[in-house]
Order: sequence, then structure tokens, then C-alpha cells
Amino acid sequence: MAWSYGYFTDLNYSHGYYSEMNPAMLRLACLGQAIESQLCDEPTYLELGFGQGVSINIHAAGSAGSYWGTDFNPAQTVEARKLAAASGADLHLFDDSFEELASRKDLPDFDVIALHGVWSWISERNRKIITDIIRRKLRPGGIAYISYNCLPGWAPVIPIRELMSLYQDCGEGKNRGPSGMIEGALQFVGDVAKAGSIYFQENPIAGHHLKHLTKQGPNYLAHEYLNADWHLGHFSDMVRSLEDTKLSFVGSASLLGGIDALRLSEDGRKLLSQIGHPVMRETVRDYLLNRRFRSDIFIKGPRKLTDSEHRDAWHAQAFVLVKPSADIPKKIPCGPGRSGTAS
Repeated sequence: MAWSYGYFTDLNYSHGYYSEMNPAMLRLACLGQAIESQLCDEPTYLELGFGQGVSINIHAAGSAGSYWGTDFNPAQTVEARKLAAASGADLHLFDDSFEELASRKDLPDFDVIALHGVWSWISERNRKIITDIIRRKLRPGGIAYISYNCLPGWAPVIPIRELMSLYQDCGEGKNRGPSGMIEGALQFVGDVAKAGSIYFQENPIAGHHLKHLTKQGPNYLAHEYLNADWHLGHFSDMVRSLEDTKLSFVGSASLLGGIDALRLSEDGRKLLSQIGHPVMRETVRDYLLNRRFRSDIFIKGPRKLTDSEHRDAWHAQAFVLVKPSADIPKKIPCGPGRSGTAS
């Protein structure tokens, strides 16, 4: 099998910065859950599958610490290293596969191990390698950040990905180049929808999703939909996958993601209050929100803050306004049909 192991490499991953992975934001998210993050001022940080390297470079340039990362696509590693050379930050960037990284003898123990989206696009074998890296190389008290596509939100549009994948493997896509193949795949799905497809008639959300896809760039679509592996699961599946890592779920890296008063109806909040098991409660919350993407924080040995410690930690937390107050929105987006007024 080729070195890519079915991962789409004909087009590089899209450029993007993901603030939730920033050590400062991880500390703040833990504080919001009344959990002591135990991150030191100069953490040792590992990103698995850094793509174009935008996030890890910004974090390394703007925060103290030692930053390590791998992305097995050498073209993306070259670009990430160019950014690192420009900033002069403490970065160690490799084009190792996860298996090769796991066998390195020069890896330190890490305070943070982070991966954005990667979990959804790799094989079961690679997911097991990642959990082994976390088990062996994440320090006690360390944070694991894992973002991934999830059910139930993806359920109605899974057939769209299947049609695109079939076009890639069995249609005329291979003769049109990467961008042309993706354009053809979308056209093919559109033709199916227009041909009296009962599936699209009975699942209007699929048609809305297809319309959204036509506005996305080919680099994003390729990596989101056209890898050989495409793993979707519930939150409960993620917890089971991490059983051997000694990790405990802390909460969402999205600061508003766990505030039920802003996200859920009164009936939804009442239902959740009656569910005692944390994994079941979190999975049901995903159904109430029809969540399709999660940004989860896990800690190896979390310590719950007492009420007084929690209060003191908030009082000690400094904040800096980074934009004029007139530009700060007065309403907080809280999901479909809901918003909160900022005070």
C-alpha cells in the first residue's frame, strides 16, 4: 500500500487556526469546569496531524514552552517548518507517521497532546497507536484535546459521502485531476438528488448540506470526505476507545458548549438532570443538540477544585480586551433559534 495508507494527499489540507487548542484556552476551559488544569507556564506540547502547521506555529510563537508535532504529508511539514523558521519558536516538526512517531526515542513526556479532526479520518489501527502514545507519553495531570466528527448530527448526510467516494473510486474522477474529481463528485450527487431521489425528498437536510458543500473549497472537501477511512461514532464510543489511557472526560473545549442554560430548552435541561451516568448524559446532550462535531478535553487524573479554590482561581484570572468594545457583539450565538444577551 502507498505511504498515504488511503489518506487523501493529492491536495494539501486547508489552512486554519483553531484557538481551542491553545494552552491558555485549554486552561480556561478546565477552569470553567472547576478542574485544575495543572499546566505549567512552559508546557511541553504535542500536536498529532498538524496539517499546514498554522495552529502549532501560532501557539509556539505566542506562548512559552516546547512544541512538537508530526504530519506524515511531507509537503505540509515543509510549509510548517517555513513558518517555524520565520518565528524562531521552539518547534520540533516531523513528517513521521503515528507509528514512526510512537517508536521515536527522543520524545519527552507531554503536558498536552492535541489532535484536530484527525481521529475521524484514520484507520482503527492508527487510532489505537494514538491511544498508545497518549497512554505512554502524557504526563499525570496532562491534557488530551481531541476534536472529531460525531453522531447523531452526521447521520442524515452519510449517504452523500458514500456517493462522493463511489464517484472517486468507480466513476470518471481519476481522469480529471484532484479538483476536477471533487467538482465531478458534487455534480454526481446533485444529479442523483435531481433524479427524483426519494432519499433526498424525505431527508431535506441532505439537500441543504449538499448546497453548503458546493460553496466549500476542494482542499477542505478532499480531506473531510474522500479519505479511505471515515470514522463516525458517538461520544460513548470515544470514551470506550480511551479506556486504557487513564483519561477522564472534563468537558468541551468550546467555552459555551457546556452551558446548558444557553444551549438547551427547559425540557432538555430537565431530562439531563435526571440522568446520573456522565457518559449517558453527555451522549443524550448530543442528541438534544444534534451535534456533529465535538471538541473534547480529557485529563489524566483530573483534580476537582473546591468552591473556594474555584472562586479564587476566577478572581486570579486576567483578561485583556483585544478589540474595541464597540465591536463586541451584544448577543451570544447559542444554537438554532436561541441567543443570549451579553452583559
